Amino acid sequence: MAHPYILLVIAALARLLKRRRLFHYALMAALMLPLLYGFLPVSEAPLRYLENRYPVPQLADKRIDGIIILGGHTGSGLVSATRQQPQQASGADRLTTGLALFRQYPDVVLILSGRSGQLQPTGWNEAEISRKLTESLGVPQLNIIYEDVSRNTYQNAVQSLERAVPQPGSNWVLVTSAAHMPRAVGAFEAAGWQGIIPYPTDYKTTPTITGLYSLPGGIRATRNWLHEWVGNTVYWLTGRSSRLIP
Repeated sequence: MAHPYILLVIAALARLLKRRRLFHYALMAALMLPLLYGFLPVSEAPLRYLENRYPVPQLADKRIDGIIILGGHTGSGLVSATRQQPQQASGADRLTTGLALFRQYPDVVLILSGRSGQLQPTGWNEAEISRKLTESLGVPQLNIIYEDVSRNTYQNAVQSLERAVPQPGSNWVLVTSAAHMPRAVGAFEAAGWQGIIPYPTDYKTTPTITGLYSLPGGIRATRNWLHEWVGNTVYWLTGRSSRLIP
């Protein structure tokens, strides 16, 4: 977590400058803050709010024209390339959920969107890993588009729109992690998408409070919601999201 590290730096500077009171306060806060993260009703609340924004939709009564799976589910491109085995990461539910939907609607277009979120990617990119995974699973390739340009969620939306060319009134299912879904919906709306049906997956929290204390769980939850809330804010301020919290 960033905050304890910053506080430790402040404590070190305070010690060098012989600011004893500031040193003690900063050091105590740096030691106590990670422990506070462990109180799950507090640390998980912002993440649970994001994950509960969009329920899993019922698609039985809807016409589906396409499915979009956002990247972020693949593992290391370098490890994948050097081991010659496509790797998956913690967001693998994005792919498995999306492919399960594609199995239900095999005649629609499936877009797997994403190249890499790394500044200097090495090895196989996300599109290459996704292609190798789907081929190894025997998924028919005829209706699949591998979008291999985008580096972030907004670019996912723009590049997918260019490839899909959705018709007015069409319905496209958007599959991504539940906590990431609000930012994804905002980005897709800002890019000009209409008829998006959010289909969240890869949940990290229960629908309601079920636990009281877990330091590892609280730290993971705090890291996740900080990433998404900061991302939502930056996207909104830069015009890449239609709303602050879609």
